[in-house]
Amino acid sequence: MKTLAKQHGFLSLSEIAPPGSNTYQVDAASNGWRKVQGSETFVSETYFDLAGMSMEEQTIFIDGIAVQEAQPNTIVSAAASKQGNSFLVYDIITSISIDWDSVDLVGWATNGFGFPGSILNFEHVLYQRMRRYTLDVDTGAAFPLKAEDLQSGSLAATASDRLYCYRVVSPFPFTGITQIGVAPARYLVNAEAREEPTYQHLMRLKRSYDLQQTPDVD
Repeated sequence: MKTLAKQHGFLSLSEIAPPGSNTYQVDAASNGWRKVQGSETFVSETYFDLAGMSMEEQTIFIDGIAVQEAQPNTIVSAAASKQGNSFLVYDIITSISIDWDSVDLVGWATNGFGFPGSILNFEHVLYQRMRRYTLDVDTGAAFPLKAEDLQSGSLAATASDRLYCYRVVSPFPFTGITQIGVAPARYLVNAEAREEPTYQHLMRLKRSYDLQQTPDVD
């Protein structure tokens, strides 16, 4: 069993003038983040290279996945009534890659990944977690309260030589957000390479290839 680690850097977003535009840019203090084309969604992308573990046609079995964070997130609002301003943080690990610039973001926000109507099926979404952070009466100064925490994922075995890691942030302004700070994160994966019957291994390879060519919709 090996413990693999990948990290996403700090994200700083600031509102683009004029105030109340609810459009944002990635600040220079950010590390490795970009804005998804034609949206107010921001993504950091990396991957685990499993080629060394999957030698000799072995299958990767996932024992567990965890996300670590270094510090609290922050949110700043210039509005008189700050309560209700939110942003969403998604942590996603898949066994096939996602082209975020071509994803139907409305459909994804509605269905997530790995659920009916999504572009990926349950098997290939190993880990998915969504958290919503919001300002309320008690946290209106700077530090948002975690209001929702939803998690899913298959932890399915895979024949892929990569695991794709995405951290996604979506502002959800109610009365206007001027700045958002999202803490760095570390993804930890406990995994082991083991042999399985040849037919099963080949079918895993075929399924991954098919989904890479044509996104699956359950």
